[in-house]
Amino acid sequence: MADETATLAAYIANLKFADIPPQVLARAKVLTLDFLGSAIRARRDAESTPSLLKMLEALALDGKGQSTVFGDSKTWTPAVAALLNGALGHSLDFDDTHADSSLHPSAPVVPAAFAVGEMVGASGREVLTAIVAGYEVCCRLGNALDPTSHYARGFHPTATAGTYGAAATAARLFGLSKQQIIAAFGISGSQAAGSLQFLVNGAWNKRYQVGAAAMNGVIAATLARNDFVGATESVEGKMISSARPNRWKASMACWSATATTPIPTKPPPASARPTRP
Repeated sequence: MADETATLAAYIANLKFADIPPQVLARAKVLTLDFLGSAIRARRDAESTPSLLKMLEALALDGKGQSTVFGDSKTWTPAVAALLNGALGHSLDFDDTHADSSLHPSAPVVPAAFAVGEMVGASGREVLTAIVAGYEVCCRLGNALDPTSHYARGFHPTATAGTYGAAATAARLFGLSKQQIIAAFGISGSQAAGSLQFLVNGAWNKRYQVGAAAMNGVIAATLARNDFVGATESVEGKMISSARPNRWKASMACWSATATTPIPTKPPPASARPTRP
């Protein structure tokens, strides 16, 4: 398959709430609530939270805004809210898991949806639609990257593919055109990053880089909304693509720009989760 970037962009631009099956909407609600619970608990109990808040204060990034951070009475600017909610929701490692792509899609997607949703005054239906769009992009791209290969090269797929998922979510809420979404993906390609080096000592990079994915996706979509020119062919282009053609074929099989069903995800019980150092 060719033109994957354009296919994904067209899907996001055309997706409507009415097109999404009821079972998909129900699942999106459950996964969103599950993520919110993890983030709220991490706001108080994650040992990395104080460091994040002190960093924002030191850099004068703690100004009052209109966006919610789960479990916090203070409101924040949209980009910072996406960063904090993404980091908080991933801090305790109980966020949902998509096995085929080996990533946690809610962590970058849901924070982007709430940050931009509050920014534009979106309805609940519009936010859910954007979350479904973000899940589709995040999981399909993660699958196409080939998790085994991606991990072997030292990349963290929740942070890399997650940047695109967050951008897709924000783009849907902004109502971007297909061409603007292609630009948002192009910008995302310059920001998608995440190293597995945290596994050596259990470092907090893992939490931060997922929050950064949520924030960077919001930034990418906002730039595209303001006519910033982003690279084309961001996911299949020869200069940056890590996705394998056969993986793309499998990931996009039986799917078109009017697809409406996200790949199923399920938060497993705590006893079934992999442990970290």
